[in-house]
Amino acid sequence: MTVFFASCVVDESFEDGQFLCDPSGGEGECPEGLRCNVDGRCRKGLSASGGTGGKDGGPDGSCFPTTCETLAPKCGDLDDGCGNTLTCGCTAPFTCGGGAKPGECGCSKQQSKTRPADAVFEAKITGNVAWTSVSDAAQSDDKWATAALDASKTTNQLKASAFGFSLPVGALVKGVEVSIERSGQGSASALTDKDVRVLVKGAPLATNGAKNTAWPTTDAAAKYGSATELWGATAITLAEVQAADFGVLLTVTASAAATARVDAVSVTVHYEDPACPN
Repeated sequence: MTVFFASCVVDESFEDGQFLCDPSGGEGECPEGLRCNVDGRCRKGLSASGGTGGKDGGPDGSCFPTTCETLAPKCGDLDDGCGNTLTCGCTAPFTCGGGAKPGECGCSKQQSKTRPADAVFEAKITGNVAWTSVSDAAQSDDKWATAALDASKTTNQLKASAFGFSLPVGALVKGVEVSIERSGQGSASALTDKDVRVLVKGAPLATNGAKNTAWPTTDAAAKYGSATELWGATAITLAEVQAADFGVLLTVTASAAATARVDAVSVTVHYEDPACPN
């Protein structure tokens, strides 16, 4: 019987980058004479840690800088492995950290956007107490739209609109959340919501989101609606939330003499972006 013995031949002609390796600890994955570089390839002339030679590398292969493409889906300010900083972005609809993983390009199908009102005005359709300085209810700045009420009185309608939403093409609106930063002066616990509604095409939707809780005596934001609340509508379209007449209606009632103060009104639209993967 003839026995054949296999022999191992070391080929010293391996080229830089011919083999893949794990840059976090793949030194043993490279042939003799090659080291695992930060770009995940076995290369010549590198130290065990990957080396920090010249910026562009050289004939001696002292350093081979990596690229954003090689590091993807990593994003942000990253080390190129040669002592330089790469600023890596993402291709839309992906954003840096958008998939709930900081430092990586991602995209969450479920998204939301919050905007303050750009316009606030008064409507005397219901109520019997006027608001003053209504434009001060647009931004959170400790300037207030105010209404001085006696017992059993109700304010006129305070309407906030022109939120300036710009959502992705084809976005599907899933819910609307309203935030009203407000407080009261005078009799403690005298003020409560009477009507809080979302306006679509300038008209109030069916659901009244008013809370039967007293307004605080110092500014605090109250939340109305949710990520799945459509306020009585079967659907709210992308065009409707991006229109200038999309907004919020508020009226307030008093059980004793008190002054209602509204510092800011904002809206959060919860939506699905169809361009994002599931």
